Amino acid sequence: MAGPRNFDELIAAARADLDDPKRNRIVNDNGSPPRFELFHGGLSICSQKVRVVLAEKGVPYLSHDMVILSGAGIYSEEFRPAENYRPSYVRLRMFAAGPKLMGRLAEKHTYRSSVETEGFDPCVVPLLADLEKKRAVVDSSEICQYIERELHTTRPLMPDDPALALAVLRQVKIVDGIPHPGMLYGFFPNDPRPDFIKATMSDVYDNKVKALEMLIAENSSDADLVRAYRSKISKELAGKKIQRDRKVLSSVMGEFETLIANLDRDLEESGGPWVCGKDFTLADAVWGISLYRIHWLGHAYLWKDHPAVAAELRVQVDQHAA
Repeated sequence: MAGPRNFDELIAAARADLDDPKRNRIVNDNGSPPRFELFHGGLSICSQKVRVVLAEKGVPYLSHDMVILSGAGIYSEEFRPAENYRPSYVRLRMFAAGPKLMGRLAEKHTYRSSVETEGFDPCVVPLLADLEKKRAVVDSSEICQYIERELHTTRPLMPDDPALALAVLRQVKIVDGIPHPGMLYGFFPNDPRPDFIKATMSDVYDNKVKALEMLIAENSSDADLVRAYRSKISKELAGKKIQRDRKVLSSVMGEFETLIANLDRDLEESGGPWVCGKDFTLADAVWGISLYRIHWLGHAYLWKDHPAVAAELRVQVDQHAA
């Protein structure tokens, strides 16, 4: 791997490439140097899961809100690759991933983002850096659980009871495997997504591939980086191929219907008001983000006949508005 090789050098290089002070700041600043540093994107659902856990903990962290779309007119009149494609950031992710994940690069697209089932994508957000332990974590599900383990006594999100903890982790795994990218990228009949999302997604894959090809040409001497970019191109071309595939999109929506029905059942069986009982847990944190995303993309009708899901969402809104 060319360039910096240790944690401190890699973090410094990735940080130096992000120079907009409005998007690089300390959140929950208490005057002390933050332990955590988060590379993320505002509209990234995986980033949103991590941010909600950090918000629940109330801890300060250095936030890098990255531009995660390639194109012109986004902080530049010229075509520019997404910031999460920059060599410094991708090198940091590859370093954090290690040989095990780098041996399972994501090259296909099933409209999921789970590292466990899809493989590792070196060019996405989020990434959490623990500056105290000099460690970086690159899978949103793992990041959420890592924060909880490190800060368990601060607003606990995992129950101490082993059986209940397993139930929470089961829900976290379910949410991790939801095909949210399909709902974001796919062009459905009677498409309910906001107009700006439909416009952005119309050429999103072409812009991704264009940016990655530019970066391959600029970094042709770095074999590891080129491998990462080529795997990303394969993944995005696979996504483009199914973006308007009615059979695939119908399957995606059928899965969402089943997921919401199952969540409704689980809420009823738990006795509520939360997914695993009377206490708010990591399961509710990630499910809340998932339900907000579904609602934002115009599919709130999915819980029209599932009152327990609708009630969970209302409780989430009430709690976080308080």
